[in-house]
Amino acid sequence: MITGIICEFNPFHAGHKYLIDSVKKENDGIVCVMSGNFVQRGEFAVYDKFSRAKTALENGADLVIELPCTYSLRSAEGFARAGVEILEATNTVERIAFGAECDNMDELKRLSYEIAEKEQEIKAEMKKGITYPAARKAVIGSSLLDTPNNILAVEYIKSTKLPCTAVKRIGKGHDSDDEKYSASEIRKGLSADEICSLKNCETAVLAKLRCMTANDFLEIEDVTEGLENRIADMVRISTSLDELYDNIKTKRYTHSRIRRIILKAYLGITKEYTEKVPYIRILGFNGKGQEILAKMKKNANLPIISRYSDTDTLDEYGKDLFELECRCTDLYNLGYKKPLPCGTEQRSKVIIL
Repeated sequence: MITGIICEFNPFHAGHKYLIDSVKKENDGIVCVMSGNFVQRGEFAVYDKFSRAKTALENGADLVIELPCTYSLRSAEGFARAGVEILEATNTVERIAFGAECDNMDELKRLSYEIAEKEQEIKAEMKKGITYPAARKAVIGSSLLDTPNNILAVEYIKSTKLPCTAVKRIGKGHDSDDEKYSASEIRKGLSADEICSLKNCETAVLAKLRCMTANDFLEIEDVTEGLENRIADMVRISTSLDELYDNIKTKRYTHSRIRRIILKAYLGITKEYTEKVPYIRILGFNGKGQEILAKMKKNANLPIISRYSDTDTLDEYGKDLFELECRCTDLYNLGYKKPLPCGTEQRSKVIIL
């Protein structure tokens, strides 16, 4: 059985190890689709994608594929859909597994169907000036939608035709003080001198934003209903990113959505990068992963990229997206205490264990 896991590993912790160990039996394979250098909450990944891929391979993953930045910086729905697209495009992965606060698949499926059926009611509720999560909770009313892993689980189920397996999350839960199972708690203990952080290049971000107009912000995905004007105004009076997020925040927009918009504005990820995923980018593999990759090369519906020269085979959108990834990595490299030079994306090599 080859199982796909959509993940961020920001950073990898005991809960991630538990998920892999729970679904991986002898001779099974684990294919991870992992966010690259930018994560869904609108932040820099604390460690670069190749370092995180290596850690995943050392802890039970067999093949790690990148979820490109334009897709990793989407809402839960867009993030899940793109991850599923990649796993299904391999034509090799046989099921999807995920951690969730609820491991009752029947209940998660029922919830996913109900959300799909009531999408218009949810949109109508949003017209009251509240966020999508708040509107969804008001219409559906399920307490399962109070936790982020359940929300992602529902989105995976909605997006895929593959069989799904839910593994009950262990530990104290998301955003708790659990130093073993909570990525947010682990991140608090990491030194800004040792990780990549948006804070380390905050002035660069603010400088880029101050050079943008309301029309420029309108070109960013998720900027609607005049939000571009509010962002442009708040950029001019805010002197830190946290202050900017708070100044933009209203009951209509979540902090996560605002952080994603601001990061995409800094990176230059505009609405033109909203097509389906155009390639499968390999970050690393082990012996078992090499076998899976060989099978993928015969069966996959998308071109497989292992090195920069492979991009010559891509269509125009694929080439544009990869060049965007290169530019975004150059900006990511400013997030280290000692910034790295440009060009690391083009020179990178797949991790092989």
